Formats: sequence, C-alpha cells, structure tokens
Amino acid sequence: MDLVAKTEPDHDLTGYPPGVPYIIANEGCERFSFYGMKTILQVHLTTLFVAVGAANTVLAEEEAQKVVHLFIAAVYAFPMIGAIIADRLLGKYQTIIWLSLLYCAGHGVLAVAENSLPGMYLGLALIAVGAGGIKPCVSAHVGDQFGRGNWNLIPRIFQIFYFIINFGSFFATLLIPVLRVRYGTAVAFGLPGVLMLIATIYFWMGRHKFVHVQPRPGGKLGILDTLSGSALFLGLIGLPLFGTAFLTGGEFAVAVVGFTVLGLWIFKIRQRRAQDDGFLAVFLHALGALLSGANKTAKEAALGRGESGIARNSFFADAARRFGSEAAAGPAAVLRIISIFFLVSVFWALFDQHASTWIRQATRMNRDFDILGWSFTVLPSQIGALNPLMVMLLIPINTYFIYPAINRFWPLTALRKMTLGMFAASFAFVTVALIQQTIDGGQNMHVSWQVIPYLIITQAEVMVSITGLEFAYTQAPARMKSTIMGLWLLCVALGNKLVVLLTGFKGLDLADFFWVFAALMAVAGVLFALRARFYETQDYTQ
Repeated sequence: MDLVAKTEPDHDLTGYPPGVPYIIANEGCERFSFYGMKTILQVHLTTLFVAVGAANTVLAEEEAQKVVHLFIAAVYAFPMIGAIIADRLLGKYQTIIWLSLLYCAGHGVLAVAENSLPGMYLGLALIAVGAGGIKPCVSAHVGDQFGRGNWNLIPRIFQIFYFIINFGSFFATLLIPVLRVRYGTAVAFGLPGVLMLIATIYFWMGRHKFVHVQPRPGGKLGILDTLSGSALFLGLIGLPLFGTAFLTGGEFAVAVVGFTVLGLWIFKIRQRRAQDDGFLAVFLHALGALLSGANKTAKEAALGRGESGIARNSFFADAARRFGSEAAAGPAAVLRIISIFFLVSVFWALFDQHASTWIRQATRMNRDFDILGWSFTVLPSQIGALNPLMVMLLIPINTYFIYPAINRFWPLTALRKMTLGMFAASFAFVTVALIQQTIDGGQNMHVSWQVIPYLIITQAEVMVSITGLEFAYTQAPARMKSTIMGLWLLCVALGNKLVVLLTGFKGLDLADFFWVFAALMAVAGVLFALRARFYETQDYTQ
C-alpha cells in the first residue's frame, strides 16, 4: 500500500488533525457492525440449536448462551495479539486494514451460512480475530494524530470517540432485529458486513492524511516478537480460555506446555539477535533474579550505595535496573494492577449478559406497547438499545451532578467509583432475579420492568468501565501502557468465560442463575473494596 511517510504529527497544528474524521467514521460503522451482529446472535443461535435437535428450548438457549459468551471472550482476548502485531511488526494502520478485511469476511460467512452451525462458528471466529485484533489499535491510532499544538483536544476527541461507539450501538440494536424478522437472517448479518466494508474503504481513503507511527523493531525482529508473543498467548491465555472445548485433558496439557515452551524458545532466539527491553524481557530477567537470589544481592548493593528510585521499592525490580528504573518498575506495576483487574472480571461476567440471559428473560415477557393509539411490539433483541442510550445520558449526569454530590461527603477516587459500580452491578442482578421469579410464578410481566435493571447496570458500567480505563492508563508506566490496556480487555474475556462455565451447571434455572451472579458480584465487590483500601496509587504520566 502506497503511504506518505508521515511518521510524526504537525506540532504547529492547533485544530483537529485531518485524519481524525476518517477514524471516527470508521469506528462508528464498525461498532454498528459489531453490535448489530451481536444483538441477534442469542436469538438466532437458539433457533439453530432447536433445528439440530436440542432436547428443549431451554437447552437450546443455554447452548446458544455458551457460544455467545465464548465469542465475546475471544473478541476481548485477541487484542493481546493485535497489540503485538501493531507495535512490533506492521504498525497500527496496516494492522487495522488487514484485520478489517478479515472482519468483513467473517460477516460474509455469517450472511451466506447463517443456517449452518459450522458456518456460524467459522464466521464468528473470523470476526473475533478481526474485531479483537483492531480493538487496541484504533483508539491508539487516533491519539497518534495529535501533537503538541493540539494536545489539549485529546480529552474531547475521546469523548467523541466514546459517543460514536454508543451512537452506532444504539441504532444497530434497534434496526438489525427488525431486519431479521422482515427480511431474514442473511440480510441482518449482511448489512453490518456491508457497513464494515464501507468503513474499511473510508479508512483506507484517509491513508495519506494519517500520522503512521512506525512499529518497533519491525523486520525480522518484529516477526520473531510476533511469533513468540502469539505462541505465549496460545499457551497461557488462548488455550486455557477456549482449548477445553475441543481438546481432551491430555491433549490440552500437551498443547499448553508446547506453545508456552515454543514461545519462550523463540523469544530466546530473539534475545540472542538483539536484546529487547520490553515487558517480557524485564519480567523474565527479574523473575530469574528473584528465584536465584540475585535480586537480594542487587538490593543490598543498592542500599549500600545509598541509591533511591521507584524500582528500589519493588520486591524484585532492583535486579532489572540495567533496563532503566522505569522499565524495571514495570513488572511490579503490572502485578499490582492485575490484583485489581482480576476482581473486575466478575463485573464483565454480569454486564455482558444483557446480550444473552436478559434477552432470554425478555422472550418470556409481554412486549406489546400502546402509546397514544400507536400499537407496536418490541423484539427481545431490541431491549438492549436501552444500554447505549442510557450511557449517553448518564455520562453528563454523573459528571456534573452525581459525582460532585458524593464528593461533598466522601472523596470519590477512581477505585471508590469502581467499588460503588460493582455493588450497583450486584443490585442490578438482584432486580433481574426478582423479575424472573415473578415470571416463573406465572405472572404476566411487561418488558418495561427491564428498564430498572438496565438503568442500574448502565450506571455500574459508567462507574466501572470508563473509570477503569482511566485507572489502567494512569497506573501503568509509559512503556507498559499498551500491555496494561490489553490486560484490561482480557478481563472482559475472563468474565465471559465465567458465564460459560456456570451455564454448564445442570438444574440451575434462569432465576437461580441471576442470584448466583448477584452473590458473586457482591463478594467480588467486598474483596475489591478491601484491595482498594491498601492499594498504593501511582501516577505515571506520559
């Protein structure tokens, strides 16, 4: 692809960079594509499982639920690979272009093979790799366009970015279920694919206006980094998340060990060619020093010389001081943040169920409306449009009213916001469980009752998701910010895997399923509050 070699932003520019409209438009179309496809996934897969001989509708719903959450888990696990490819080998622009084409191919497969389970699996796999791969690249790419002169516009552009995501999601959730009913599933899956193709072409049209930050190191070393990172991803993350679905116990163990050893072996070859000073290199060096006792020796030597610095306070970072104090502090910072992120995974297990179990509940409710003589019936998949609509409304309400009111009585730090959000998520599942119990008792419940849990879970999202992104960014050393953002997205994958595991429990009806997650979230909220109480906040600015 012919590219103008523009690798740095114009630092004299005070307005918006010329490439921004292409990125924003691409993101809006891509999010319409993704959420449009996802909103009908639970309903469509249920019909497929019924068609292939599921014992009953409830069993078909549960099988569909497993596939939906495995798919979401894959979408949020693959950013680890996308980030490696973009940062180390191809650069963000090339990664976005090529994986977007894979994304479009996935939509094409869904549109032509919508009545085949193997076809659905193939299409979803292609979309998971494509959507997941570009996820860590697009927001970073828009940030790359700004220089010193217009750096003050960064907060505003990310507000626009978050708005366009929810704008695309809102209209997709309303429109695509209607298209499925009126014109069939092929059209409902095909239209998001067409929009994704248009988004990709429009993004390509902006190629000469973008700032293209070059990958480092690129070339042969970049290939080795990508191969090593991909093998380690499969061994340590990919197979543990997805391998048990198609591998026996012995095969699974061999595959996990094999890919992990292969990744470390390739990384060793890479280090022989040129020493890397990224997260993996620093972490393995520091871990080896800790196990061998060299860290203690290094710390005693540093104390003897009267040295100070951020790395010196880490339990194993002193032995890695040869990488520089900030790089040496990275592994310890990552481990601290993981202790926070791990508990947030339970939140995502609850939140993403508005694409599965909450749709299952809506199918059992009265969905007829009569407003001023206008009668209509809402489809189960359309109820999810409440979430992006409420996000767009709640962000300014929280910013200008709720947060300032709480701050008057209780200083509202990032971790305190997240703690409140996690308890709110638990309460949302208490309300949805009570609704389900009423339905199971034989009462005809109107779907408008779901507005209550949607409002509560969306408030939880605003407090946990948006605040968590800010927390992840500020708590990571500059060289580790991409790694931390990938780990944040990985929490979403772990949460969805938890849903898959609990879906497999026999005899757990929908109401009990909701109560289990309400309890899990309450326990995770308590543990999170305790961990937050003793977390030492850092502030690593760029």
